[in-house]
Amino acid sequence: MTDQSSRRITTIAVLVALNVAISYFIHIPVPATSGFINLVEAGVLFAGLSYGRKSGFIVGALSGALLDLLAGYPQWLLFSFLIHGLEGYIAGIAVKGKTSKKILFAVLSIMIMLLGYTLAGSFLYNWPAGIASIPTNTIQGIAGALVAFFLLKAINQYQK
Repeated sequence: MTDQSSRRITTIAVLVALNVAISYFIHIPVPATSGFINLVEAGVLFAGLSYGRKSGFIVGALSGALLDLLAGYPQWLLFSFLIHGLEGYIAGIAVKGKTSKKILFAVLSIMIMLLGYTLAGSFLYNWPAGIASIPTNTIQGIAGALVAFFLLKAINQYQK
């Protein structure tokens, strides 16, 4: 294993751990949807936009699944693995893009998350529950994107 691949694996592992920890400890329960609002999107989008599709998928999938497992929502684990994994993968398409492209793919990623959780909530509970998740997931997506872009800007300034 090369130093570069070791560094990449370590970076991904740290991003997953930080994302799960921050999202677990900073969350707002939403009784209407049997879920919660958290900052998981921040880490997923940051990973994808910074390190690419593969890293975005891994951070998204593992963060989403582990967060649900630890927070007591195991019924969502598989859905979160797939939805957040796809979200990170889509964001990662814009890894080398300009800010406008990154914003476009962040919005697309959030829309994928909204659709995924609407369908998952409908499958687990019913259509009204799936539809009821849209406003809170929208808030979560926007907040996560704002945090991700703040982090991207801060790191870019630091590296200059």
